[in-house]
Order: sequence, then structure tokens, then C-alpha cells
Amino acid sequence: MKLKNWLFISGALFIIGSCGESSTNPGDRDSTSASNTTTTTTTDNSSTANSGSTNVDVVPAAKTSFESKYPSASNVSWTYYEPYSDINWEWTGWPALDTKDYTVRYNLDGTDYYTWYDQDGNWVGTTTVVTNYSNLPAPVNNAIKREFKDYNITSVHKENDKNREAYEVKLEKGSDKMTALITSDGTVFKKKGTVDGEKVKEKVDVK
Repeated sequence: MKLKNWLFISGALFIIGSCGESSTNPGDRDSTSASNTTTTTTTDNSSTANSGSTNVDVVPAAKTSFESKYPSASNVSWTYYEPYSDINWEWTGWPALDTKDYTVRYNLDGTDYYTWYDQDGNWVGTTTVVTNYSNLPAPVNNAIKREFKDYNITSVHKENDKNREAYEVKLEKGSDKMTALITSDGTVFKKKGTVDGEKVKEKVDVK
């Protein structure tokens, strides 16, 4: 009788011990797994011009040029070049770039900017969105009023390179749409679109 009781108690203890092991091991595995997780940081390039994430090996000349030109820049993000659809790249006169070249996105004095460098680190140009049209240079505003009477501004991008500062302005009047590139002195350098339903495309030689 004592032998039967002893066998019964031993069997019960074995079952309890087995349940205890199965309930604690998964937790131990989760804890170990969590402690071994590695986070990889990449450069985020989600924007109108760029999407996805890319690790970028920027040539020192480009970084040095950027840091010298924009020492107060914050939230700096480097990516390899991808087309930027908000401006007419051909109108800028900037050289054609490819995926070996660079785009850097950053904030300066509360405004977001895009700047481009070629693969040798040479500055190509910079653009930013102008949201307050009253802050446009007076010659630019005067040119808009003179050349595009009754048109409403829908967007403005300021473009800078080593040769000039210009504003790419998109306008609408009813069904008519117009895009103009106006230099900071008020010269309407290029324009294309429709006026009274008629297509217009003009370019002025600017030295």
C-alpha cells in the first residue's frame, strides 16, 4: 500500500514539474530573442522626389561643400539622385544627373530645401518651396502682375545655382494654365502654357 502511495506521489510531482518547464521556456525564449534584436538605421528619402530608404556613401567633397555652404542646416538626409518632379529640370539649365550623384534634403530656418551635388562633390543647385507669395522679390511680383494678369499663383519654387536665382511659378486662370521661370530681376526667362486657350511657349535669352 505504501508502495502504491509513493508511486502515485512521484507521478504527480513529475507531471507538475513538466508543466512548469513548458510554461517558463517560451518566456525565456522571447526574452532572449528580444535582447538579440538588432536595429539597422538607414537614410530615409521618402518625398515627392524620392521614395524608400537608401544607404548613401557620400564623397567627402560633397559633405564639405554642403557643411560650408549651409552650416545651420538641420534634419539633413542624403540620398542618391532620383528625378524631382516639382521643377522643370531642363529649365534650370543644370546638368543631367544619375544615381551616382546626390540629393540632400534638409531644413534651414524653418524651411525645407533640396540641394544636388554631382558624384565629384560639385554643387549643382538648390530649390525650396515658396509658400508666402508676398515674400517674392518685388521685380518678380511685378513681372507676374504685368505678364500674367488675372492669373492666380498655384505654386512657386525658388531655384539657385552658381549663375542665378530664379523662381518657377505655376499659375491658373480658369482653364488656362501657365508655368513661368522668372529671374530675381523680374525677367520672364521662360514660359509655357495656354492663354485664352491658345498654346504659348517662349524663351528669352538671358546673359
